[in-house]
Amino acid sequence: MASSSGGWGAPKSHKPNGKPQQLKYSGVVKKKDSEVYVGNVPPEMTEEDILLLFRDFQPLHIKRCLSGLRSYAFVDLGSSEQVQAAIQRFSGHLVRRRLFLSRTGLGNGRKDLAETQSTVEMPALERVPRGELGLSHAKAETQTLRPAPPDAVRQTRYAVPMEMRSSFLALMLKDCFQDLSWLVSIAKLHGEAGLLVTDALPQTPYFWAIHLTEESHSNMHKLFCQLAEEESKQPYLTRQAVQRGTRCMAECFLGEDGAAWNRCWVLEKMEDLAVVLFVDFGRSATVPLNSLRKLDEDGFWDIKPLAQPFMFQKEIVSARPMVRQILRGKVVGPSRLEPHILTFTFCAEEEEAA
Repeated sequence: MASSSGGWGAPKSHKPNGKPQQLKYSGVVKKKDSEVYVGNVPPEMTEEDILLLFRDFQPLHIKRCLSGLRSYAFVDLGSSEQVQAAIQRFSGHLVRRRLFLSRTGLGNGRKDLAETQSTVEMPALERVPRGELGLSHAKAETQTLRPAPPDAVRQTRYAVPMEMRSSFLALMLKDCFQDLSWLVSIAKLHGEAGLLVTDALPQTPYFWAIHLTEESHSNMHKLFCQLAEEESKQPYLTRQAVQRGTRCMAECFLGEDGAAWNRCWVLEKMEDLAVVLFVDFGRSATVPLNSLRKLDEDGFWDIKPLAQPFMFQKEIVSARPMVRQILRGKVVGPSRLEPHILTFTFCAEEEEAA
């Protein structure tokens, strides 16, 4: 794992013994007063785009980072004065409807230092099945960067995204709904279906969508009206109240339609930011801690998640423009690795096959 200056402590190494390994790292991150943290960076945004955003502050260097569900960057502006100026302009406001900024320096206070020196135990590492790697061990040794023939492309295997795995969703359902039956019920869908895409994972066949039925229309109307009415009544959460696993509400940005308050689950807390999963869209985002509102009464969580995970039957690589589009086709059955992830095919594909 990397930081703005390569400052993550090296994990303690263990010889492979065929068992999951426990990794630990120190919570101390080396940071520079001349750097600014940019959170919730869209996957399609390049380093050049970020540097252009900071052109008025003479940026010297940028480090782009991807860590699990998070996408962020550290930009060196050369001095703490430039950092302060950038924060005064952008902090607390959306940039391109997504980005958030904060200072990366630890400061001189003992309180700040104490807060960053906790030891965090990482979960056991999962072994990736060989079938998910897409290449045999022998081929991997001689693999070169050249276009693969069509037959090889059809044999590609994609690892299941973490936020779609049953183990991850079981934790979310337990924290938010106190009921795991949703995982079983969504796997029963079969046959012709219309799907409203709520999120798509770039360069994979996986996507989240709402199965459009009279029941789902009714649930959407009931839930969104309830949240719109309660938004102004619910207090903002304190910093101490926001913890991993907290169920709450935050603004979800819906493209040209603006933003709306929706149910979310806190995945991670990092300085003044929180990484959340919008449970009704399958979409993750990084938001300021002070923007989260309380939503802990059970009545707000009676309706189960609106969106569920799908994957294309053929090797279709999903793209962001697909979001908020309605797909019409057929659900042909469960995926091979996770039965609750259903395989979807377009009607046009079936006609071609016939």
